[in-house]
Amino acid sequence: MRRIALFAALTVTAAAPAVAQTAVSWETLAQVRLVRTGAKFEPRFEPAVQRLNGQRVRVQGFMLPIEEQGAQSHFVLSANPVAGCFYCMPGGPESMIEVRLDRAAPFTYDPLTLTGELELLLDDPMGMYYRLKNARMN
Repeated sequence: MRRIALFAALTVTAAAPAVAQTAVSWETLAQVRLVRTGAKFEPRFEPAVQRLNGQRVRVQGFMLPIEEQGAQSHFVLSANPVAGCFYCMPGGPESMIEVRLDRAAPFTYDPLTLTGELELLLDDPMGMYYRLKNARMN
């Protein structure tokens, strides 16, 4: 009887695979440098960052809205809160992530923890280095 219970417990555990997430620090995301290639500059990501491309990650930061509306599904996540000037960016492109939430969330000044698929951007028209797709608030 104990063998059956143990087998059933292992089967239930194995049948419900967990979605792997990697907690990513802003220090890791800062491991990028700008390199001149011809007439333009491109980000070059260190191997630790390259390994995160396409992976499901968890990151904490502050919401910077792109659109004027209460609920946000497309915004920038920043390593730093907005200080006194809303139009003054709180850091460089290595300290920001373009976010696409799976469902809109209300704007907040509080820190957020998000989980989503990290995409490294090489030639983004907004100058962003990172995008978090299919993101969810934790």
